[in-house]
Amino acid sequence: NPSLQSALADGSLDLASYSSTINSELATLERECIALHRQAAPDIRILRDEMDVCDSILAGLQEMLLGFQADLSGLSGDIRQLQEQSRSLAIKVDNRREAEEGLRLFLERVVVPPNLAEVICRGDVDELFLECVKDLEEKYAYVHLTDRDIEDAACPDPGFTASAGVPPAWTVAGKEMEEHLAKLRLRAISRTRTYFLDIMKELRRPKTHIRMIQTHALLKYGYLVDFLLVASPTIHGEIRDVYVESMSKTLHTLFRTYHKQLLTLDLRLATRVDLIAVEEAALRDAFSTKVNMRKRGDAFV
Repeated sequence: NPSLQSALADGSLDLASYSSTINSELATLERECIALHRQAAPDIRILRDEMDVCDSILAGLQEMLLGFQADLSGLSGDIRQLQEQSRSLAIKVDNRREAEEGLRLFLERVVVPPNLAEVICRGDVDELFLECVKDLEEKYAYVHLTDRDIEDAACPDPGFTASAGVPPAWTVAGKEMEEHLAKLRLRAISRTRTYFLDIMKELRRPKTHIRMIQTHALLKYGYLVDFLLVASPTIHGEIRDVYVESMSKTLHTLFRTYHKQLLTLDLRLATRVDLIAVEEAALRDAFSTKVNMRKRGDAFV
């Protein structure tokens, strides 16, 4: 206070009177404060109660948030665990897919579908039968692959990828299917032999269109001949001998017929010294002397 400092400096201030004034003012202010406090006491009490309620609510919220925090901590742990499980499951799924793909390829090359066996055993010898025999030969060759074939450039499964690096002939499935494939192969050989023998019988029939049979019944199924050569050379030789015999007889018959026709063209019917005439008596009716021109015909005599 500058005025108080100047009054103290020049000694004009009476400290006793100033002190009593200050004390009276303080007492007055104290009484006013007490009166105001008494007047505001109900409001202060209400405010205190409200603050206590707020404190209890905030304490409950704090406990709730702490519980949420603990739950979130647990959830974060669960989420990390789920993430780890998810990664593990993803790896397992990829591994199973790879294994499934390899197993699928292996089974496709080993297992005989029911429709393939049905066509080979009971179906007609047609284009479908031909395709089934091709599939059968591929399966038969595959199950007989050994470790010596792994370096072969013609190996259908380089490195034995489909059988996980194991030669198909060493697998349990491959050993089990060898017997079934061999039986089905014998059935295919028997039916192929019967088919070609029936075709040979048709070749021996007179007035047979040989070219059509060769085109539609023999050349069309040329793979079956190669199949017999690999699967059963003895039956292949039998079919070849029967075909050669049948064609030789057929061609012999055709050439003999052709030779006869040529001989008829070379037959000498008349020369320049022969007379072309008909006796007049042959042209007369039995009961008339007239010549019947309808009986006339040229002849060589």
